[in-house]
Amino acid sequence: MPGKILYLHGYTQSGELFYKKTSALRKSLQKADKFEAFFPTAPIRLSVPDPADPEERASVQSQGIDEDSYGWWTKDSITGAFVGIDKSWGFLKEYIEKEGPFEGVVGFSQGAAMAGMLCTELPTLLPEHPPLKFAVLYSGFRSTLAEHEHNYPIKTKTLHVLGSVDTIVSEERSMALWEACDKDTRTMYTHPGGHFVPSSKESLGVVTGFVLAAEKESEVGEAEDGDDGWEDDEFDVIGGGTKL
Repeated sequence: MPGKILYLHGYTQSGELFYKKTSALRKSLQKADKFEAFFPTAPIRLSVPDPADPEERASVQSQGIDEDSYGWWTKDSITGAFVGIDKSWGFLKEYIEKEGPFEGVVGFSQGAAMAGMLCTELPTLLPEHPPLKFAVLYSGFRSTLAEHEHNYPIKTKTLHVLGSVDTIVSEERSMALWEACDKDTRTMYTHPGGHFVPSSKESLGVVTGFVLAAEKESEVGEAEDGDDGWEDDEFDVIGGGTKL
């Protein structure tokens, strides 16, 4: 049976909207290995037009909020707490239990932050679920709250896709997520665009190659010491990203 991939949308989006925005990526992955794509909509309906988080506020200003806008949490303007995230964890537990198991996760912006934490939260949510093989994090960021410290470091194989002119999620926040991932299992690719899921041939090649490599590595077992699962010539072929 084809593997299943969980897609987590960004703030002010929905599963349906993220499905449309990742059309090229979905088709590339389905063509490569017949992956099935699943797009849950976060359980928190948004109605507040001026969230406390500056990146979330910028997202609202650029995309607007309508009846189809959702988030995995909102941010308390005084304490900085992630309001509603427990509800989202409960929702994801039920969703994964029903639709899974999943091979990996793809997240965008707030959804990438959630996807990163899911890599370490999943064993608590569903102990019987196998570990995720990979996480593709578009414009992601790290939670700086003490209550989420147990979610880091992230040891799952991760690909961080960043836009060089992203004005919504700052480079500093994205790099904080990068630093929170194990240096032996993380890869970075930077595209020349902004705050979106790129669909260029190069970017699709990078992501598809990464996912297939993660799948292959999981099948043959642990890679040899010092080998992160990428062949140098393979990375050169699939794209011009930066491997750090």
